[in-house]
Amino acid sequence: MRIKFLLTALVAVLFLSACSSFRETGVSEDGTLRQIMTEHTEEIEVPADPQRIVLFRAMDAGNAELLDGDVVGVSEWVKESKFSDAFMDDQVTYLEHGDLDALEALDPDLIVTYAPDEYFFEYQEIAPTVQVNYSTSAFSPFRERLYLTHLYNLGVIINQRDSAEALGDEWLADTTRLQREAAGIVSGQTAMVLRDVDGGYYLQDQYSSFGTEAVYDVLKFGMPESVSGALEENGSTVIRPRELGAFDPDYVFISTASGGADIKTEIAQAMDMPEGNVFLLDEDSYRLNDLSSVRAQTEEIIEMLK
Repeated sequence: MRIKFLLTALVAVLFLSACSSFRETGVSEDGTLRQIMTEHTEEIEVPADPQRIVLFRAMDAGNAELLDGDVVGVSEWVKESKFSDAFMDDQVTYLEHGDLDALEALDPDLIVTYAPDEYFFEYQEIAPTVQVNYSTSAFSPFRERLYLTHLYNLGVIINQRDSAEALGDEWLADTTRLQREAAGIVSGQTAMVLRDVDGGYYLQDQYSSFGTEAVYDVLKFGMPESVSGALEENGSTVIRPRELGAFDPDYVFISTASGGADIKTEIAQAMDMPEGNVFLLDEDSYRLNDLSSVRAQTEEIIEMLK
């Protein structure tokens, strides 16, 4: 259907055409379709009221539930999280990436995926598809907070922008309570967030999931200069166990699929810190950074610290 642009939308497009920001740029005459501008500065027609949404980005599942999205399929990664039972409908199908037959069988009317996705063009043959980068924008109301920016972006995509912005604002107000609850332990303390990988431990930057949102943004642990300096020089990278001694955080949080005291012991000894200051996080549960999961992660970490 041909989109009829609103005058105000045209003005916005002309003014912001060089910017990377999700926004609505027009609606169809009958109101059934919307046109949105994505961060790739491409305009896509999507249903104004999608009824069968598929989400291939694991971070979108919990956010879609908060936004009352009509979701029929999500990434299989979501199923592995111990927090997902609190926000996933029993009728939602968990999809393996690349299973086009299962996707088509769900008869979606909107697909949201990450960028780049090798199956993007195949998705487009099934339903309107929006790709989303893992990045923020100066025009996001939540600026550097990636996890809230992606809540907002999903809100734009499924026509729930105002609800997404309100949820984000409410959450920022609620973080004050959580910070107060943990203040006696966290105040003035620093932390390092790692992920257990082959060959060592992957150093996580802020807003890179695996607990970083809860640790750095919500609880306000400081990042040691040794960690921020390494990130600035090398980016997020794999640190071999023998290299851990170069870092000096007060606490270490590590996402791992294997768990076990051996990891805690190795890290504590390498960094000359008490094992009680090393906390193991379930990798599958902490890889998600939708708002519901970040809340659950924060509350779990507070209990660990007590």
